[in-house]
Amino acid sequence: MAALATERLVGVLLWRVLLALLTALFALAALYHFTVAGTLALELQFGALYARLIVGEIYAALMFMSFGVLWAMGRKTAPAAPDATPSGRAMQLAALIEAVMLGYSLSRKGDKAS
Repeated sequence: MAALATERLVGVLLWRVLLALLTALFALAALYHFTVAGTLALELQFGALYARLIVGEIYAALMFMSFGVLWAMGRKTAPAAPDATPSGRAMQLAALIEAVMLGYSLSRKGDKAS
């Protein structure tokens, strides 16, 4: 039973990985074709050298923006773990909730007995 569940989970995971790889492949192909088309359009206006420089600058700007986002995400500090010992107020609240639940369950048992 566990082997069947594991096999099914691995099968689903493999399909998702395959789909992610195909998506990345198609994204790279689209990026390539958009780059070629953009370079050709820029060549008509600015010449071959400046067209390639403009495309390179666009990719460099995207790279720096991605790096900035990753750097900002890495600088986030994880929230401090809550204290393991509950405070007095939390203990009082837990005791009150437990008393209410116990009273409710005892009152329900009394209705069934009569």
